[in-house]
Amino acid sequence: MNVFERNAKKVVVMGAVAASFSAIFIRLVDADPIAIGFYRLTLALPFFAVAVFLWHRQELWSITKKQLLGCMLGGLFLAAHFFTWFTAIGHTTVASAVVLCSTHPIIILLITSLFFREKTTGKAVIGVMVALAGAAIITGGDYSFAGDAIFGDIMAALGALFMALYFLVGRRMRKEINATVYVFLIFTGCWIVFLIGMVATGTPFMGYSGADYLYLFALAIICQIGAHAVFNWCLGHVSPLYISTIETGEAIFASTLAVILFAEIPTLWQIIGGAITICGLLYYNYHDIDHQKEEIQDRAGY
Repeated sequence: MNVFERNAKKVVVMGAVAASFSAIFIRLVDADPIAIGFYRLTLALPFFAVAVFLWHRQELWSITKKQLLGCMLGGLFLAAHFFTWFTAIGHTTVASAVVLCSTHPIIILLITSLFFREKTTGKAVIGVMVALAGAAIITGGDYSFAGDAIFGDIMAALGALFMALYFLVGRRMRKEINATVYVFLIFTGCWIVFLIGMVATGTPFMGYSGADYLYLFALAIICQIGAHAVFNWCLGHVSPLYISTIETGEAIFASTLAVILFAEIPTLWQIIGGAITICGLLYYNYHDIDHQKEEIQDRAGY
């Protein structure tokens, strides 16, 4: 086990910080959600293509049709997540969108427990629920159920569903495919979906301002590579539930950035919610580690 594998959980935390900039860049870009997704993937893909074709061509050519279809399915879910997430940011507050989208750990927990019969500890479940409850409190429990804001909230909730499905596909594929090859294939699938969307909807490919292209480039490097690529790599070393739970902390980071850049001042309830979220994340992390140690000991016959 190398140093990166030993510190996979810390890498996940750094990825969550990078992901928190996503809402900020999206808010600053003056472009349709489909165009944002297209350029986010277009600018990020070359980095992975170079790595794959220079060092992992053999692994790429050995991909089976079933594995390729799995990666394309993951790319579809990722594209759906991006589209709903980008749309949500344009119709509701940063805090509300991030909090609602961060509910995907609950969806993962429900799917893995009900359909795959996977077990987890009761204490880990409590940690997940506490973290999500705190994230909900960040918005002061004041979601708007009228007009434009409710549409944004609905899109953010759909973003959580697609993110959960994306993580679950990734967990399966990452056990069979090299990390670099997997990321390249799933991002390629996502890019193809957005390319089709651009053509089908008549969304312009050009004509955006220099500032827009700069924000799109930052979105690709910081968020696509620094967050999503990192999360995909970590799927081979930590559970998807752990990744999605740590991502809940994105609500805190993004809300802080929104205060600085957009003057979205948090209420007392949001501050309290942030503290509860951190406590929930720490509680889950502690008991998830214990659960993994017990599983290792059981397999070793201790």
